[in-house]
Amino acid sequence: MADNKQSKVKYGEIIAKCWEDEAYKKRFLEDPKDVLREAGVAVEEGVTYKVIEQPKLVQYVVLPCMDTKEAVQTLAKSLLNQVEKKEDIIPGGAEVRIIQNTDDIRYLILPASPKSLAEAELRMVAGGQQYEVQTDFVVETVSAEAEVTVTTTTAAAEAEIAVVVVLV
Repeated sequence: MADNKQSKVKYGEIIAKCWEDEAYKKRFLEDPKDVLREAGVAVEEGVTYKVIEQPKLVQYVVLPCMDTKEAVQTLAKSLLNQVEKKEDIIPGGAEVRIIQNTDDIRYLILPASPKSLAEAELRMVAGGQQYEVQTDFVVETVSAEAEVTVTTTTAAAEAEIAVVVVLV
């Protein structure tokens, strides 16, 4: 997808607009390449872009189509470092799903709006459960081809682990 920080910012703006405008979101889901172009994000010709709506409590790891071994090793090291601090790094009810880009398909993750609560999150609030997750979980550049960013959020109603691999 993007090859610079400006494109990452533009992609963030697309996500924010999807959260605010249901018609825009629908268009992005149906024709992501067109929406990316309109926003000024460089797209690769001959590549299909697929948007995956990320439900609350589900996080995706999108592996690059090249240099996968290095990306997985870096991710594994980061997870091991995190588990040394706290055994339970994925809150109850949460999931992490791994998918991989291919030579002709790029996956784009559309996170759930922070304004909405999933049913499991509502149960956590109603039941008084609270998860505390460390917030210092970050992986820097994996290679010249990929960048892995791993972050966590602490909140009673928004316990999640955000794991994103962004092509650079």
